[in-house]
Amino acid sequence: MRDIEHDSTTESQYECVGCGTIVTAGYHPGSCDDCGIGFRNRRTPLE
Repeated sequence: MRDIEHDSTTESQYECVGCGTIVTAGYHPGSCDDCGIGFRNRRTPLE
């Protein structure tokens, strides 16, 4: 298994686990403005 190298100079897409809202940010955005549930990085596997 290989880990993805973290590069703080690039932005990642984050998806709300509640409503599916997608945002692009250079850091973890915290909670969704629409429903208040947390985001997950879309590059993280769902296994």
